[in-house]
Amino acid sequence: IAKRVTFSTVKAVFGFTNSTNIGMIFFPAIQGVPCFLPSELEKRKAPVVIPAAIDQDPYWRITRDVAEKLGYYKPAAIHNIFLPSLEGPSGKMSASVEESAIFTVDTPKQARKKVMNAFTGGRETVEEQKKLGGNPDICTVYQYYYFLFEPDDTKLEERRTICKNGELLCGHCKKDLADRVVAYLTDHQRKREEAREVLDQFLLKD
Repeated sequence: IAKRVTFSTVKAVFGFTNSTNIGMIFFPAIQGVPCFLPSELEKRKAPVVIPAAIDQDPYWRITRDVAEKLGYYKPAAIHNIFLPSLEGPSGKMSASVEESAIFTVDTPKQARKKVMNAFTGGRETVEEQKKLGGNPDICTVYQYYYFLFEPDDTKLEERRTICKNGELLCGHCKKDLADRVVAYLTDHQRKREEAREVLDQFLLKD
């Protein structure tokens, strides 16, 4: 890949300059390699779909440019939206920031606390919330409903509407989400413990 991507290309795509270090300049070639792994493993041209956030798109565009020259299909991409950090839209979920996300190993108590402390699109006071309404577009709690915990689109839209109208207070919305998260975690953790008993059926051992 690196042999077929010029410095002028990566400068144009990523904004690199002559003072950019060689690690950054070379990295786009490394990023593209997994696109061709299925073909190498299967010893044939294999089509590939890459699920990624929009910020990764430039890497796949460069990879698509060289794919056919290397004897592979051009990889396709599906753009996904990030699930925001519990700390707000400017943050990012990270295992190094414990309060930024709910982890499957969290206790129900820990998960509930994280939800109740999550960033919302609500107003500073109850009076303002009722008068001006909330902003679900920047609300982490609403995003958790949107992506994970409200499969019914009609109910989701109803939640959005009453939030914007000031009919739904953030505390009530958080409590409902916390209950759903705790129920999910409790069930997941129970199933995980049950799965330990059958792990040998799915593991290859020497």
